[in-house]
Amino acid sequence: MNFNLFLIILIALIIIFLIILYNGIRLFLTATKEKGAVKYEFKVTILKIAIFTRKGTKELIDIIKSEDEDSKETDEESESEEEDDEENEDEKGLKEKYEEIKPILKELIKSKEELKDFLNNILKAIDLKKLEGDLIIGLSDPTTTVKIASWIWSIGTIVNGSKPTQLSVEPRFNEVITDFEGKVELRINILILVIYTLASLTKENIRELIKELYRQNII
Repeated sequence: MNFNLFLIILIALIIIFLIILYNGIRLFLTATKEKGAVKYEFKVTILKIAIFTRKGTKELIDIIKSEDEDSKETDEESESEEEDDEENEDEKGLKEKYEEIKPILKELIKSKEELKDFLNNILKAIDLKKLEGDLIIGLSDPTTTVKIASWIWSIGTIVNGSKPTQLSVEPRFNEVITDFEGKVELRINILILVIYTLASLTKENIRELIKELYRQNII
């Protein structure tokens, strides 16, 4: 193959790769609850091409367990001694675990400023494209219904000022109901994410933290 042609193809592939990284990935999550069931859909796309999709329905069932109080009293005496032994073992286990994670905590404290900067930079790579939520709520106690609705209205007045967000609540006082519908869309700029990650790895405290995590077999 001609070297110039190979170089052109290589440059084109690098440009395409950078475009994909810059456009990043988009996360879509929708959820609705009606008649005791929650339907959800989660999707991940790159350049508007779905690479992962999951849909499902979860039934919400309230399970009420009734136990015999007499049987509880008889079991409590036999279980009290076992609980004392378990507490002693738990205390020893906590001390051993603390000694194990003590070096990690030390490195975390040393690198707290670097980690804070890294988390702030990571937030720059996340762009909220859409946040929508509609809630219908009605409880047996109207006062509680008003309190919850007022709390959500307060949040709504703050976040609804930005274009991609819209939150609303509808209180019901004549029925017990909790139905909702929500949509969230996020865009994660992978290029910015990679740049800030590589930049953080140049800092000594971060490298020492990673080494300690590796020594503890956490990563």
